[in-house]
Amino acid sequence: MTTLTILQAGVQVATDAAQKTTMKNESLFSIVAKGGWILIPISLMLIIAIYIIIVKILQLKDATNNEQNLTDKICDLLHDGKVESAVNICQASNKPAAKVLATGLKTLGHPIKDIQDAMEGEARQQIDGLNRNMQYLGVISSIAPMFGFLGTIFGVIKIFYSISLTDNISIGIISEGLYQKMISSASGLLVGIVAYTAFHLINSQIDKITSDIEKQGNKLVSALREN
Repeated sequence: MTTLTILQAGVQVATDAAQKTTMKNESLFSIVAKGGWILIPISLMLIIAIYIIIVKILQLKDATNNEQNLTDKICDLLHDGKVESAVNICQASNKPAAKVLATGLKTLGHPIKDIQDAMEGEARQQIDGLNRNMQYLGVISSIAPMFGFLGTIFGVIKIFYSISLTDNISIGIISEGLYQKMISSASGLLVGIVAYTAFHLINSQIDKITSDIEKQGNKLVSALREN
């Protein structure tokens, strides 16, 4: 009898533990779901932000100039009269700086001012390509917290509506509105922080690439003037 009682107690403990684990897993999902419909646009903004961040990271990785002595190579080839070889070296690279230099080399024979204008036009196109879709990250970083705040307002409205129906201010009555209020605020702030941080980090990297393009372009123009 004692053994049977011990076995029953063990089974009960195991059952209770399994039920608690299930309830814990379900509660996590149900708590998040209580954020309300406002989580749908916030989730969409998070997906868009992550997509843009991944695309930009790959694009900047590809655009980062690892050939710091590219202009020196080109200047040496120009000094030897090997213009076609210099153009081929630039065209073999997909870096923005190399494309700008290639544009300048293709206009050799024209006045320096025309070469500069051609290079500046190509540089603007390359930089515009790097900045493409960055405005969406800026917009998301601004409006995602606003959507979270909107969800907070809806949660407060739900709290007062529940109180008006039951004439009761117990936690059980107002908990659903509190969940919506806090979850929507946290979600909006989280998405806003991710987008805001990525926006400024990516922009700083674009600024470095822009500075490198200008530096190498000016170096080529100076070499052409000397020659």
